Amino acid sequence: MRHHETHERTRIIREVEAVAVVDMTGHLPWKASWAAHFGDREGLLEALRERWERMCVVQGGPDGHQRLRRTHAGMLRILAAHEPVTTEPRRLAG
Repeated sequence: MRHHETHERTRIIREVEAVAVVDMTGHLPWKASWAAHFGDREGLLEALRERWERMCVVQGGPDGHQRLRRTHAGMLRILAAHEPVTTEPRRLAG
């Protein structure tokens, strides 16, 4: 991926995060022009999941996760609303 493509993907992710701060419904914003960078909505969701995981690793720690949950609550609502459906049966403890 070239620098320009990486920069554009990052700009779009930040735009989604900015929308999520205002719209706390968990709705995933989408523009047709973003398909060139993410393929589809699922590609954008995967990029958001990866961003969240990186932030948790880099900014984690005792107070880090709590602060991240507070400052990125909108993005977390998007991720929660679009969690992948698992077809694997859950194993019961015991």
